[in-house]
Amino acid sequence: MKKLLLFFGLVGLLFMVSCNKDYLDTQNKEYVSAEQLDELAASSPEALLAVSDGILGGSYAYMREFNTWTGGRHDDFGQKSIDLGLDLMSNDVVQVKDHWFGNYYAYRGRTEPFSTTHIVWNFYYSLVKNMNDIISFIPDDVERQDLKYVKARAMSVRGLAYYNLVRVYQHTYAENQSSAGVPLYDGSSFDGQPRSSVQLVYDQILADLNESFIGLEGYTRGGITDIDQSVVAGLLARVYLEIEDYGNAASMANTAKSGYPLMSNDEWMSGFSNINNGEWLWGADIDAETSTIYASFFSHMGNLDPGYAGLLAVYKSIDMRLYNAISDSDIRKSAFAGDDDVDGLPKYANKKFKDLVSFFQGDYLYMRSAEMYLIEAEALANSGDEAGAKALLVELIGPRDPNYNTSSNTGQALLNEIYVQRRIELWGEGFAWFDQKRLGVDLVREYEGSNHTTLGNFNYAYNANEMIYQIPEDEINANDQINAEDQNPL
Repeated sequence: MKKLLLFFGLVGLLFMVSCNKDYLDTQNKEYVSAEQLDELAASSPEALLAVSDGILGGSYAYMREFNTWTGGRHDDFGQKSIDLGLDLMSNDVVQVKDHWFGNYYAYRGRTEPFSTTHIVWNFYYSLVKNMNDIISFIPDDVERQDLKYVKARAMSVRGLAYYNLVRVYQHTYAENQSSAGVPLYDGSSFDGQPRSSVQLVYDQILADLNESFIGLEGYTRGGITDIDQSVVAGLLARVYLEIEDYGNAASMANTAKSGYPLMSNDEWMSGFSNINNGEWLWGADIDAETSTIYASFFSHMGNLDPGYAGLLAVYKSIDMRLYNAISDSDIRKSAFAGDDDVDGLPKYANKKFKDLVSFFQGDYLYMRSAEMYLIEAEALANSGDEAGAKALLVELIGPRDPNYNTSSNTGQALLNEIYVQRRIELWGEGFAWFDQKRLGVDLVREYEGSNHTTLGNFNYAYNANEMIYQIPEDEINANDQINAEDQNPL
């Protein structure tokens, strides 16, 4: 596993370290040892920058790549495959056939023998390993500003990886601070570690993200495929909302969305596939070279695209109850097929995600300002500033629905309105299952008239064993600090 993890950092390194090409040409390019990387990084400040920036760039690429090392599974293509899979574990997203991603929707994939739990675990720990290499290479007292920025960005990626890991492999923070979380690795060594408590994992997440936020002061990125201070503010806003630190959640969300105006109605209906959308804070630019064709987000999610969803009718649809909760005057309702759909899709099939420009070259969305509006509104409402929360909702939803009005909502009714609007606005973007866990909402798919298929038509309490993943069996076998008794229950 260690060779595998180092390989992902090497992907960027082989392309970035041009000043040391002769050195790399003498090595086995399928594997460069940690000692050789250390030697190269120590040779000069320029080499240190090239090594570290190369690993970081390789990890950005890894976040949107088809990972053949898992056996060529078409449900394993980085961050967006995990976003899609976990959304399919919620109330709000329906998969109509047992096909790729069926393991998520049917709740099979959370158990230790299944590939799905391996995909999630290996993806995020690969990022942790690569970020630890960068953090270890660059001394704490480094004076070069460009190296400080690389280290700060690496810390943000590590914080994001731990944040998603702890939410997948344990229940929500609010009720489980002392429960077993996930192993923490904060150095270049990746020898086995025990499961740290949820509280300790969140302490590490916040330490990484706050240090990254401070360290990126003054940094100007070349494009939104890179992380800057606005993105880290958005990550902090997510974490603070999770731990119910509403003051910091509101403040960071407000900081993150500054300079990223909400998209127009035409842009909202244009497929969520263009990285040049001014509302996007962070994403991946997919082109002919980086496209993963059928093993890609739009292949599986774009019901109008020529992939698994569009050609094989493995449709991804909205839950009937949520569809009915969207006002008929809201343009967002037309992002889902109604009766006698003009495109020939069955009712409730999503048309929100579509790549209409090119063949599987739709860009990947990781963060946008609408999410920050919703975080800030929820945090303000929980802090007693209902007027501020309502103003944000009107600013966000008013352009989508000319009849929208929140003036009568107060207290829990206002919070419920925010939750519903969050589900509508962010549908299919990777938040639904995590939000259910965070808010204590049970999985309820068996109800009168349900459009959930037999594959996933069942109910679980929000804190049931089924709502957390088991640790992969390969990890239990390889890590002498985690034994069978440390495993999450079946």
